[in-house]
Amino acid sequence: MIKGLLNEIHANGNRGAVIPFYRIDDIKKDMTVLKNGDYHPNWLNRMVNHITDVTNKFIPTDISFQPQSLITVAIPSPKCILKFQYDEEVVEVVVPPHYMNWDIKNKEALRCIGDYLAPHGFQAVMAVTLPHKLLAVHCGLGKYGRNNICYNEEFGSHMQIMTYISNLPCEEAPWFPISRMENCDKCNACVNACPTGAIDIGRRLINSDRCITVANEAPEAFPEWLEEDMHNSITGCTKCQDCCPYNALNNNNVVMGAVFTEKETSELLNHTKHKSYTVELAAKLSGTGIAQGFLDQFPRNLSVLLMKK
Repeated sequence: MIKGLLNEIHANGNRGAVIPFYRIDDIKKDMTVLKNGDYHPNWLNRMVNHITDVTNKFIPTDISFQPQSLITVAIPSPKCILKFQYDEEVVEVVVPPHYMNWDIKNKEALRCIGDYLAPHGFQAVMAVTLPHKLLAVHCGLGKYGRNNICYNEEFGSHMQIMTYISNLPCEEAPWFPISRMENCDKCNACVNACPTGAIDIGRRLINSDRCITVANEAPEAFPEWLEEDMHNSITGCTKCQDCCPYNALNNNNVVMGAVFTEKETSELLNHTKHKSYTVELAAKLSGTGIAQGFLDQFPRNLSVLLMKK
């Protein structure tokens, strides 16, 4: 049954693994260790508290079955190029892997799993707040890079990782130790490429207080250490991924996204959170497939990128 499910996931272009639900106890221990280490950000504290709570808050309250397994899925996700007409030029802006169409890909993966399980009397639901990278490493779908990003042998870091809770029986499955890719020990490409020095060669977690991705996603004003020439993406950051040898086969996996007119670019740059976009621009932004939480920072992030043109 499990083998058939994994074959179905593979046939849809993704890669998957199934592990017993009791492994959640190991995940809780891992997260507690991370919390007590260096560089743990506030969001990690919140996730740890969410996962380790005795009521298992990560399980949807409306779940109708007793969890017996966790299904983790790696879904390929290319970089995307958005184009903005600005000052009579066309400026290309990068959206890093895994930001695009998260909700759509999640629903497609869940539909694939559900369609296979349903005839056998089993179900699956999304587990939103579980540490998907950590689960992927433990179940053999990937390994960490020195930059604390998870890499799959086929997809590199150009993927999204999602986990589903199911009542599909699973008593035993491979469980791999937390590990970093072997070549990372003799490769400092990401360390040298990070413009802010956020990757600490002696630590597992990066210094999130110096990470451009964190600054780009946060609603607050950019920190003083983030210099103008460090910006490279409209959300997130690609510096440590683009230079990684494990992405050599995936760096050309780029899709072309929306093109914004001069008028739309101007509207974006002058947008404030208390003002609504025009219907046309709102639809185009929604059509990018980027989650609203990241779109909220678009006007600020775009303005910095356009100043560099």
